[in-house]
Amino acid sequence: MKIIPYGTNGFVSSFNRQTACYVIPLGDQLIILDAGSGLFRFMEPAGRKLLKDKRKIKIFLSHYHLDHTFGFYAAFEMFEKEEVEVFGLEDRHVLKELVSIGQFPVEYEKKHRNFSWIKAESGKDENEGFKYSTRVQKHRFEKSLGYRLEFENGKSIAYVTDADPSRESVNFVKGADLLLHEHETQNVPEYTKDSRLEDLISKGGHITTQGAALIAKEAGVKKLYLIHHNPPCTWAELEKDLKKAKRIFPESFLTQDLEEIEF
Repeated sequence: MKIIPYGTNGFVSSFNRQTACYVIPLGDQLIILDAGSGLFRFMEPAGRKLLKDKRKIKIFLSHYHLDHTFGFYAAFEMFEKEEVEVFGLEDRHVLKELVSIGQFPVEYEKKHRNFSWIKAESGKDENEGFKYSTRVQKHRFEKSLGYRLEFENGKSIAYVTDADPSRESVNFVKGADLLLHEHETQNVPEYTKDSRLEDLISKGGHITTQGAALIAKEAGVKKLYLIHHNPPCTWAELEKDLKKAKRIFPESFLTQDLEEIEF
């Protein structure tokens, strides 16, 4: 199986990195984790090719900050023919406000009846070819969702962003074949042998690179791919920070836009 990162940045796009969007082809459907500006890549030739012959699209939203939802400004036009299900903390009213008249003048309730909205609370649900489970995460004074997908072939992937470093998170991602996990690189506490996992978080509420690596290590995942890159960071700066993760968890990697990841 493979996952294709269409957007790996947090906050805003930079250095040819779009914001959060990760695509998993599965038979006649596409699974999409978050809908940041990376979703616009479906307008490009490679994206249109990937979309061809797909019948269903399932979009799993971690939360509703614009770096995770901005793609909806084009989603209703890009996905006119497919059956689209959107999973998230809230139902359709959140996106209705996002694209409301005056901000984005499209009466999508009338025009885009192929979209359905599902409130994905903690628990499990079975879908075609895979199961998903969720975890409600703390993100500053807000909430977000972590997702874990388990496929019929036995493979599993966990997706954690804009979250809290906690034992609950370790248990949630335990044993996953692939962990996509946010990392913050700047103005963060350094990891020491006396560090508590709960302290490895930035002032802005994002888990540090070393915190992500520690979660991967304690959870016994097979591979960690770091996501939600800090926009000002060059690739060289991200690679330098990656070394900190590898000292804790050697199977740590940087996620790069459009670089296919096998798992």
